[in-house]
Amino acid sequence: MNGIGTAWVFVLLILINTDIAGRAFFNSPIRGVPEIVSLSIVGCVFLQLAHTLRVGRLTRSEMFLNWLNKKTPKISAFLDGIYHLVGACLMVIILKASYPMFTKAWRIDEYVGAQGDFMAPVWPVKLIILAGCLVSALQFTLIAWQRFRQMGNLGGGKA
Repeated sequence: MNGIGTAWVFVLLILINTDIAGRAFFNSPIRGVPEIVSLSIVGCVFLQLAHTLRVGRLTRSEMFLNWLNKKTPKISAFLDGIYHLVGACLMVIILKASYPMFTKAWRIDEYVGAQGDFMAPVWPVKLIILAGCLVSALQFTLIAWQRFRQMGNLGGGKA
């Protein structure tokens, strides 16, 4: 999913620059670029969220956990596990809240843009949001499980 998101960012880069060049040199913009970009930003975030979490690049402050890990690694691992369980719950809540929006967009054939000019369906982005939430919830859960196992290993003298 991360690879698809990264490739899509590159496609957006080319699309936006081509649109700017078309506007500047030929007074002819590419139709639908603002709509495509607005839909794509959300899609790219959810495509790349689980990988960002997996490689430890999700934005958070670790100063307290780093200090705590030096003092009491078991408590640090426990709190980090709780953090990731809360993240998994949040992704499930977003998934449940987004599902009706996806089904509605699919059912009514929702589009963005202007009829006769440019129209793009909304449901693919809503589906990407659902997939991204599901995979991110699984990733959060996996990391929480690893932290709780790590907590148990710390008690037995294993590193």
